[in-house]
Amino acid sequence: MKNTMKFNIVILSLFLAISSFAQQNMNIEMSSNFRSLSGIQNQEGRKIKEGIIYRSGNFAKLTESDIAKFYAMKITTIVDFRSDNEIQKDPDFIPVGQKIETKRALIGSINEKEMGQFMKVLISPKFSEAALDSLMIGVSDGFTNHIKDFKPFFDEIAKDESVVLFHCTAGKDRTGLASALFLYILDVSDEEIMKDYLRSNEAIQKTDLNKYKAYGIPEERMAMLMGVKASYLEASWNNIIKKYGSIDKMLLVEFDIDKKIKNEIKKKYLVK
Repeated sequence: MKNTMKFNIVILSLFLAISSFAQQNMNIEMSSNFRSLSGIQNQEGRKIKEGIIYRSGNFAKLTESDIAKFYAMKITTIVDFRSDNEIQKDPDFIPVGQKIETKRALIGSINEKEMGQFMKVLISPKFSEAALDSLMIGVSDGFTNHIKDFKPFFDEIAKDESVVLFHCTAGKDRTGLASALFLYILDVSDEEIMKDYLRSNEAIQKTDLNKYKAYGIPEERMAMLMGVKASYLEASWNNIIKKYGSIDKMLLVEFDIDKKIKNEIKKKYLVK
């Protein structure tokens, strides 16, 4: 992968609109951004195996149909990126009788001061999408400035035997960055990495935004907050490169992932 992540956003958006995805949304009704990474193809033409790794947002409350689908995934490990407060509010659903180990990777959440800044922008009569984007990029920078906090996730994916689900609350920012780095390790192209990242926007269509009107936030503004843009991931990527020199150097320094470990991870996750 190159040292910078730059995309023609207009062309990519058109491509996303007309192309089909190998990646499968798991159709979990109460967790609309719950999906498998299986089927994504790397630059060697190898694909991620079926039923081995999943990403999602919050899944605290599941329907009976959702629970049946969850059982079928045979997940062995959940890596949770959320803060204590987020977990207390919406604890993970763990099916009765299913042995699942939970690993914490505390990446952080928006604190009260930051939330106040978001609310100020969202309800302002002079709303600016650029101002919201600036706040989102600032949050992304916070994740990359503490990138070592993702270590429990990268330790887990390197294990020989595990079916991993990794998630945060919305499954788009912390989870989106983790997914991008995981796909990078598998030698997935820039374009495919970005396609995976932008798929979080599909979940907005399945989310009731009307309830946020009670807080004075119009639906279209809430949709922007709950979405992602290519510029958010580009900013995270460039921030890592600025600090470490390259993505590979960061993976080595923070997660001990060298060429040998990379190949072992590829062997685990990719079909020959």
